[in-house]
Amino acid sequence: MRRLIFACCFIALFIAAMPLPAQAAPKEICFQQVPDCISNRFADYWTNNGGLAVFGLPLSPDHNEKVGDQKYKVQYFERARFEYHKGDPKPYDVLLGRIGVAALEAQGRDWYSFPKADPSAAHYFAETGHAIAPQFWGFWSSHGLEFDGNKKGKSMAESLALFGLPVSEATMETSSDGKQYLTQWFERARFEFHPENKAPYDVRLGLLGADAYADAQQTPDSPPKPAKPEKIVSCPANAPAAAEGAQAWMADAEPVSPGTMNAVCARLTVNGAPVAGAQVTAKAYYASGDVTYPVATTGADGQAQIDFNIGKAKNRNVVGIEVSFKAPGVADMMTTTSFTPRYNFTKPYQPLGPVIPNIPAPAGGCAAGAPQATEGAHAWMTVPAPADPTQFDSICARLIVNGAPVANAKVNAVAYRYGKDAPYGPATTDANGFVEIGFPIANSRGEYIVFIDVMFEVPGGKNYTAVTAYRPTYAP
Repeated sequence: MRRLIFACCFIALFIAAMPLPAQAAPKEICFQQVPDCISNRFADYWTNNGGLAVFGLPLSPDHNEKVGDQKYKVQYFERARFEYHKGDPKPYDVLLGRIGVAALEAQGRDWYSFPKADPSAAHYFAETGHAIAPQFWGFWSSHGLEFDGNKKGKSMAESLALFGLPVSEATMETSSDGKQYLTQWFERARFEFHPENKAPYDVRLGLLGADAYADAQQTPDSPPKPAKPEKIVSCPANAPAAAEGAQAWMADAEPVSPGTMNAVCARLTVNGAPVAGAQVTAKAYYASGDVTYPVATTGADGQAQIDFNIGKAKNRNVVGIEVSFKAPGVADMMTTTSFTPRYNFTKPYQPLGPVIPNIPAPAGGCAAGAPQATEGAHAWMTVPAPADPTQFDSICARLIVNGAPVANAKVNAVAYRYGKDAPYGPATTDANGFVEIGFPIANSRGEYIVFIDVMFEVPGGKNYTAVTAYRPTYAP
């Protein structure tokens, strides 16, 4: 609701009022509509790169805020978040947050799994597999940051720096006014096509800055989100003996790697008999926030299973889980369980599930520490605990679907390094479903865990994600 109020208020502001500069210092721009001003380098950047039409009004003062694992001076606007990177040369000292991607993630939408465009389509970008729709190309290509001093036109690099790559195809979506418009998402923006308006006002930018600011005010840390399981984790292996009342336990009480699948196992017994059809909910209390998982229903044996991904749950931090039962004619019941990650960064985890025979072992440096060949996506490091900041490391990854390795899957990886994320790839899986991506670990902070998301894009199929990590052993 708060996000909707934010959006409605600022849409009205944009339509009804133009900025009225107040009497201020030369390096400061103020407005009667909002209390906060734009000053110094942010004021120059706002003025020279599109002003109100592109960024909108300021929603906050400039302030220090943690972005990823680093603190920057930031300021929120209706359609953007400015980040000041002190020490970087102009114009790269001010960067725009990837609030388009962040907004999709906040909605639980995996943009890697969005339908892709035909590579022969106009304005196609191979980096993401999407093409900018004709309705939006004119606006995208005619706006951009000012890099080359030519203010008569915008280069591809300048447009990319402002809006980023397309991360979706243009589809009909419901906007904040409750109506549907043709919408396309970009790394740093959301475009809406309003045919009721004359060009150039038929393209509007979504108020993603307002959304991001509201989210930053409400949740300083984003908890892991429920993830659709890539494989089922078995509960019966460590099930306790049946007992009267509500019972809950974990399929894996001590996960040994981030990003692995787990399951809450539940059972309800009343008057010595299993209760079928009971609705089971589970709420996990992570250090970074609470997560409620989808409802499950007990079967004829009185048991239910809720599969989930542990995400980046903190190492050796207990994650408590409340499990509630609701069944007709039976009083509501609740019990608890928990799991404690115990990550081992000297060897990769061994996935749960049956080992699939006749899967060739990975080659090269990835062979020694390869996990067992089981269903799903796996990722591991050749050097989980680097001892030298100048050395190289490799991300090893393998995809097995329906018991067979998947060849020609496109693989990208993002390492969440201290201070700045690092993308790696793309690479392609071989006939054995395997791929290796090498990279230098330079600038990785000593003793700091670097999580790496590994994304598999299967031609004509669904996408898969795995997580691995490494932890340098040298001093910070």
